[in-house]
Amino acid sequence: MDTRKIILLMMLLAVFAGIYFASDQMAIRKAQRQEVNLAADFDAGRAAAITIKSPGRADMVLKKKSGSWTITSGEKSYAADAAAIAGLLEQVGKMKSATKVSKNPENFDSFEVSESKAVTVKIQDDAADVLAWVLLGKNGPDIFSTYVRRHEGKSVYLVPGLLKNSADRELSGWRDKALFKLDPDKINLYSVSGDKSLQLRKTNTGTWQAICDGRVSDSAMAAVGPIIRTFAALTVADFSENSTAEARLEKPLRTITAVLADGSKRTLFLGGDKNTFQQYAKTGDQEQIYVVEKAQLASLSPSCEEIKTGGKPPEPDQAPGAGTK
Repeated sequence: MDTRKIILLMMLLAVFAGIYFASDQMAIRKAQRQEVNLAADFDAGRAAAITIKSPGRADMVLKKKSGSWTITSGEKSYAADAAAIAGLLEQVGKMKSATKVSKNPENFDSFEVSESKAVTVKIQDDAADVLAWVLLGKNGPDIFSTYVRRHEGKSVYLVPGLLKNSADRELSGWRDKALFKLDPDKINLYSVSGDKSLQLRKTNTGTWQAICDGRVSDSAMAAVGPIIRTFAALTVADFSENSTAEARLEKPLRTITAVLADGSKRTLFLGGDKNTFQQYAKTGDQEQIYVVEKAQLASLSPSCEEIKTGGKPPEPDQAPGAGTK
């Protein structure tokens, strides 16, 4: 074989080798980019128990019974916030990553995915079978990602999202903050007493009347509707450990009562200020003291003049005691 043929053959072999190497590298990079589902086959609808362990914090145990969730911390149990739980379950179901950053257990601490440093989330069904079990570590380099490891897994993945925000909460962050959960259409009477006075009643035709200064007057639904809806869906900002005396609720500043169509009552007592923007409150059937935003409370006790004018402050010439120009 002459020299030219040998050189040509060697060149062809080099080309084929280059193509093979390039294809092999592409296959490797493609495999590395392939997303891994860290909660494969996870079904949020089957979730019945969630255990959350966080460093330096008591374990949180959430359980579902008859469609409702409760949160237990220590020896006390409370109604849980269904929206917060739904958010966590959604985040877990979306945990996918194409970035494996380590498979060396010696690196677990540096990514904060070790048992002692991670926020551990274990989700089980009503038969106690594990649906998902993950350890959430620190934020990634871009802040908007999180290092995650499956329980008993050796690989650490970088997952998009601030995942610890959904799981690492104080007890108050898991508790249900809805006070009454009422159907506003079932409220027939509404009254305010104390430092403010107001009486509203629903007629047989479904319209509302206001009793102002001892006189009955038809009121604008534009004013009454928001009052009733706000009271029915009132939420709290936080839960207080203060005593009734400390919250100045032994003699409430104001009492708001709604009477339902079945004759039952829901009562809200307002106490002293916690700060410029918040006020202490409690309901008639619980000892728990709440912290409520004043912005919500302001709309619950309008004056009679505001009711008459559809929720708007009276015009200067309509104000009580206004003289005639």
